[in-house]
Amino acid sequence: MEVVAAAADGTTYRIDKYAQPQQNGSEQNNSFCCLQDGQRVVWCGDGQYKLPDGTIVATVASRLCD
Repeated sequence: MEVVAAAADGTTYRIDKYAQPQQNGSEQNNSFCCLQDGQRVVWCGDGQYKLPDGTIVATVASRLCD
């Protein structure tokens, strides 16, 4: 999934969300989010993310990727 999120100052960021299936056969997935350069982003819930520098951004658009 690809998310476009915006900071309070109007700067936008593309965040990629990935899900990896568990290796042990569990149905739960490990998921993680990162910027285009690979830096990890923390999902805070309710469409908000925390960037590596501490900036909180909010989702403005999203789409599923193939």
